[in-house]
Order: sequence, then C-alpha cells, then structure tokens
Amino acid sequence: MKLAAPILVEKKEYCCGCGACKAACKINAITMKRDEYGFEFPVIDESKCVGCKKCKDVCAYQNSNNQNKTDKAFAAVSKSTDVMQSASGGVFASVAAEFIKDGGIAAGCSLESNDGRLEPKHIIVDKPDDLHKLLGSKYVHSDTSEIFEKIKQLLSDNKNILFSGTPCQVDALYSYLGKRYDNLYTIDLICHGVPSKKMFSDYLSMLSNKYGLVKEFVFRDKQKGLTFVSRALCENNGKEKYKYIQYGESSYYSNFLRCNTYRECCYSCKYANENRVGDMTIGDFWGIKTQHPELFDSNHSEFDSDKGISCILQNTEQGKKLIEYYGKGLSLYPSTFEKIEKENKQLSEPSVPKGNRDEIMNIYKLKGYEEFDKYFMKQEGSAVLVSKLKSKVPLWLKKIIKN
Repeated sequence: MKLAAPILVEKKEYCCGCGACKAACKINAITMKRDEYGFEFPVIDESKCVGCKKCKDVCAYQNSNNQNKTDKAFAAVSKSTDVMQSASGGVFASVAAEFIKDGGIAAGCSLESNDGRLEPKHIIVDKPDDLHKLLGSKYVHSDTSEIFEKIKQLLSDNKNILFSGTPCQVDALYSYLGKRYDNLYTIDLICHGVPSKKMFSDYLSMLSNKYGLVKEFVFRDKQKGLTFVSRALCENNGKEKYKYIQYGESSYYSNFLRCNTYRECCYSCKYANENRVGDMTIGDFWGIKTQHPELFDSNHSEFDSDKGISCILQNTEQGKKLIEYYGKGLSLYPSTFEKIEKENKQLSEPSVPKGNRDEIMNIYKLKGYEEFDKYFMKQEGSAVLVSKLKSKVPLWLKKIIKN
C-alpha cells in the first residue's frame, strides 16, 4: 500500500524556503515553486512520492531547536583584508581567507550569472581569488537547495568546511546532515529578513531597461560611505558604466530597509533572539560609538566607523576555534551581547513592517514591479530627488558635513 504524501507547509510562515526538503528527496518528488508574490515553497509530486516523510523530518524550521548561548562578544575589524570590499568590518573575509589558506573550503551566497541574469545562490569557494564572490551583503533570498549534498560529500571526504548564511540556512544544513561534524564550522548572520529572488530579478530587469544590462551588483558600496548606496555595473551598446543608487531612490532597497518585502516567516522568525544556531554570529556593530566611545581615541586607530566595524558573537567551541585559529587577521575588542543587541534588534525580536506591506505586495502581485516602483516614487515624492542629490555628494564632503 502506497503511503500518503506528507503536508510540508500548512502555513507560509512555517517555511523559510531553504530547500532542504527538496535536497533530502532522493526520488526528486519535490520542486520549489513560486507563489503569487514570488516566494518559493516546496511542492510534492504525489505521483512520485513514496510517503517516506524524509522531507518532513529534515525541516529544521518546523522541527529543530538547535541553538546555543553566546559565550563571548567582540567588536572587530580586519587588519589582513581590504575592509572596503566587505559590508562591515571584514570579519568573514579575514576568517574565510585564513580558512582557505589552511586548505579549507568556504560556502556562502554569491550573485551568479545565469544567461545574463544575476541569481543569488550558495556556492563553494576553495581558491583565494574567488573569495570576493562571497563578500558583501546580499539583501535577497539565496538558493541553498543544491549546496547541502555537496557539503555533505566534502565533509565525508574530510574537507574542512566554513558555511555562512542566515540562521535558518545554517540550521537547515545541520538538519540535512543529521549529525555534527568536527570539520564543519558555521557563521550565521544577523538577518533582518529576505525579499524573494523574483522581486530582486524584476528590480534588476527594470534597472537594465533604464541603464543597460546589469552585469554586477553590489548592495553596499562603501566607496560612497556607509549610507546604503548600491552599485550596478551596466552595459549599454558595448560600453560599461557604473550606476550608483542611493537607498532612498530605490523602491527595492527602501522597502527592504523598511521590512516591507520579506517572506512571511521572517515576521515570526524563531531565530531572531539571543539563542544562535551558528558557531559564530556576525553583523554590523551599529551604535558602536555610543556603546564603546573609548574605541575612538588615538589608541585604537584601527577602529574606523567610516569604514565599518563588525560585531562577533562566539557561540560554541567551534566558534572559539574560528576566532583563535582563523581570526589571526582580526583586531578584536571585548564587548557584550547586550551592547551589540541595542541597535541590532533582530537579536531580540523579528522584523516588523514599517509601511503598508499588504498594499504594496498586492501591487507587485497584480501589476508587476514597474507599477510597484511607480507607487513608491509617487509616495516618496521629493524625498527621491533628495536621495539622488545625496548620491552625487563626494565622500570627502560627506565626512566634513558629518563632523
């Protein structure tokens, strides 16, 4: 007698879209399909399903309680890599560089070109020259469904693996593996939430129509300061040109920062608290001048808030190894979870929309991204012009105005 296919997702807020269930299904009965808003959810082909329920068992978001208490906390900056190429203080770049140098392999999110379109997905990097693909923030959902089995095989081959991702992706990896590996090290990110890959793709398509095909995209270009300016490399008639976009003039970026376009699960995220799943947690140390004013005297010149400063939470013995053995290129300053949490609220509670999420998401669903963008421009009015003018101000002048 054939067993019935399990119900994978009873409510959308119960699924983070990690794809672990798809990866666990060895008869390929599961595909990830987009809903009306562009978010991907697993769908079972009942004609193939044998009812083994491996997909249900491997769902970390619904089953796992794999979390750790922070042991130590730090402010940190890299002294071994170019901090300007990283989102904050360059912690991941420095640790991953040492990890690869020692013969290990790093895995993380990259914007990969697929038929001329940039797609966010997790990839494996084992060469220092390729590490740049994993650096910098990517404010979009990343496809991890193809990476889990690759990592499992590499771990079985005794390769040291460093995996970075959102907390739900880290937990999904642990659940998929089914056991702990001494050669696996994980870094979870302080995550606000993720828009869909489709919305990001639609946004890039709109930019391509305006400025030329987007061949590269950086969410936070620190050459323009730390005020969330993205950079797109656009090709038009064989000529390449950089387009800089202030967050206030971007419908995608502004709504991301306002928490209006995330997956349903992000608003009830079970990982948005002090209990961490990764061996180490990293993010921007927002509010560091208030929490650690002593860092900004002549004795700590390496901590430059204009270049970005990271926070680190050490959560496990593996996390301790990451810092002590692979963190040789870091400048560390002791801090506390409480100081870091002050302006990193996702360490205590899930994100909350700061606008009419239902209305703007329905515009996107019914009319597409162009109308979504027009609605944003109409609502913001002159604020968009102000943001465009800000993007023209050189960094040196911004620093003078700030001081």
